[in-house]
Amino acid sequence: MDEKSISVVKESRDGDLRVIALPSEVASFAAHGYAVYVESGAGDGQHVSDDDYRDAGAKVVDTEEAWTVSDIVFKCRCPSPLEYRYFRPGLHLCATFYLGDKPELAAVLTSQRVSAYSYEMFEDDDGSFPLMTTDSEVAGHMAVIYAAYHLQDQLGGCGKMLGRLPGVDAPRVLVIGHGNAGGAAARAAAALGADVTVVGKSRMRLRRFAATMPPNVSCELNTPELLAELVPQCDVIIGAIRVSNYGTEPIVTDNMVAEMRPGSVIVDVTCGYGAGYLPTADQRTRELTEAYQRHGVIHIKNDCMPKLVYLTATAAMTQTAFPYLLALAESVYTGAPDRISQRGLVTKDGVVVHPHIQQELQLRDGALR
Repeated sequence: MDEKSISVVKESRDGDLRVIALPSEVASFAAHGYAVYVESGAGDGQHVSDDDYRDAGAKVVDTEEAWTVSDIVFKCRCPSPLEYRYFRPGLHLCATFYLGDKPELAAVLTSQRVSAYSYEMFEDDDGSFPLMTTDSEVAGHMAVIYAAYHLQDQLGGCGKMLGRLPGVDAPRVLVIGHGNAGGAAARAAAALGADVTVVGKSRMRLRRFAATMPPNVSCELNTPELLAELVPQCDVIIGAIRVSNYGTEPIVTDNMVAEMRPGSVIVDVTCGYGAGYLPTADQRTRELTEAYQRHGVIHIKNDCMPKLVYLTATAAMTQTAFPYLLALAESVYTGAPDRISQRGLVTKDGVVVHPHIQQELQLRDGALR
């Protein structure tokens, strides 16, 4: 590879209007000696024209050239089946894959010997997952907005406002998880005036988390006994744990949900694979109108809320992602390994190489037999 180059391609799923790099990031790649190819129209949803990308130093090309001119292709979400024809040996493809529930995509990536890097697996030395930070924060905020909307009577909600008024009991919100999504959800619900309880498994992490929260947020160790007491009292439950797969034990059980007030709302923003920790949340929803009920409780299961606020999500994601994408590109061209992106490598040389993805695909296969 004589020329250092990258390609930025347009999103192809669900009308997603995000893009992984704006002209500012293109200019930064160019300043580091990269030829940057951008698929025509990639920035249309951001009100960024092809000329804006050209002015930043990019070469604007059609879809096929964008996928084939460089050995490194960056995008936000995993490719659609229409893009599988561009897979080839030597391609380094970077996206959010969530491959543990996509055996068909895993099979195509491995059969074509693609080196695939999944953003949700980019793990820093401190155990954090930096490329998921902004999407998780957006999802946490959006979960509260969705919950507030669906509490309205005309949507089947219990008729409570997700806010505090003098002389009126504050709504009660339970947040399961205290990472980026859980933290954003807790702060957003607390800012509206709700009484918020956050539960988690690590006592020390909960203590550190609690120190960052406002007074109307309490943090508790997650136990079945505590949930059995809390869940029936809640107007809103927000699921925000990082990993849920076919082997995850239920946290909020069917019986607990049956004891909630009709018209209460459960929003699962991490979703995961299989029934997982919220077994009543067994259907994905993509639109506001797709919410469904179990035991009279409204359920929303949406792992792609950031695409609904694509301008905010893109502005946040591109700034955060750039140094990690640059480090990945440098490792490809220099041969010097970048430990963070290597932790995100999910397929290489015709096999699934990430141990978590291997495990999740095996659990899925066993659960569906």
